[in-house]
Amino acid sequence: MTIFVGSTNPVKLNAVKVAISDEYPDAVIQGFEVQSQVNDQPMTDDETMIGSINRAKAALAAGLSQHNNSDVNEIVLGVGLEGGVLINDQDEMWSTVWAAVVDQQGNHYVANGARVRVPDVIAEPIRLGQEMGPVMQGLTGISDVRKKQGMFGVITKDFVSRTEEYGAIAKCALGLWYGRDWNAGLKNQISISKK
Repeated sequence: MTIFVGSTNPVKLNAVKVAISDEYPDAVIQGFEVQSQVNDQPMTDDETMIGSINRAKAALAAGLSQHNNSDVNEIVLGVGLEGGVLINDQDEMWSTVWAAVVDQQGNHYVANGARVRVPDVIAEPIRLGQEMGPVMQGLTGISDVRKKQGMFGVITKDFVSRTEEYGAIAKCALGLWYGRDWNAGLKNQISISKK
């Protein structure tokens, strides 16, 4: 199995590695710096989801352009992870993370999770147009915080790492791909039971 990830961020690469390790411990994971084609700071659930799908598609295309896929049985996937925020009906800012998996047939599988309320001290600069990573760096003094523990790690004092946060969501999306044929025999069972 080869998985092309739509980022070179070590957190995202490790998250995918953790997510797939139980079923495919020997999977090759390679990151590509691709564009999400959404704002640097996605501000809605839909925008964040679209960013993850765009990253997965772009990663798969970039990877396949360099990949010698001589083994017809090899599984090759693109994975995109995108973090963003959303404003709920109570005018609170919440984090949102989407993961997308795209296969060579063009099928895509998406999952969402890890929603936490963004503390006001972080939310206010984002509402004014800043991006989460630089806001967190300015508040904590941690350089490249998005490539380390991220906001979630900071506000939980590393009780939950960003790799764990993203890994759980990546595992859900990869699980949807893995179980894609779950209903293959279901129609036959239904037909038999009606007779």
